[in-house]
Amino acid sequence: LSSADYIFEQSKLHPSSAIYPTTGLGQSFKTIASLIFSDITTKVYYVSLGSFDTHVAQDGQQKRLFTEMNDAVKAFVTDLKSNNRFQDVLLMTFSEFGRRVSQNASGGTDHGTANNMFLIGGGLKQKGLLNPMPDLGDLQDGDLKFNVDFRNVYATVLNKWLKADDQQILGRTSNQLSFI
Repeated sequence: LSSADYIFEQSKLHPSSAIYPTTGLGQSFKTIASLIFSDITTKVYYVSLGSFDTHVAQDGQQKRLFTEMNDAVKAFVTDLKSNNRFQDVLLMTFSEFGRRVSQNASGGTDHGTANNMFLIGGGLKQKGLLNPMPDLGDLQDGDLKFNVDFRNVYATVLNKWLKADDQQILGRTSNQLSFI
């Protein structure tokens, strides 16, 4: 409780004055921006947006979720840039699973293998796509084939951004990527 009180008090020191979407994700990003501007020593913040588990009638749900994510991330990046903190932040999106390529009979998609991760930050050395676009003509049992192992992305962020021992944390040796 004392840690929660400390974080709450710190967040009020330099509140973000930017306009964020009134969604839960938008307000979470605004709180994180206030904590970053208050120079709290937290290295990782985590927010969640769901549910992308769209087995049925996914068109409307996907549109709503991606719009919410786009609007919140755009406000956050704009706020960081206007406060000269964009270089200090690496935003990484991930999902616990991908989606299948083909739509199912219920107008949705089932769990698949490969997925996208978005990395946004002023300190990135490599911008744009880290791997080629998926080949929709070359599937494995109806699923996309991944080109970049997500564990290598995690290892790179741990090692190069957070200055942590990725091998100890992940319990394996990973290939370091060059985007950081």
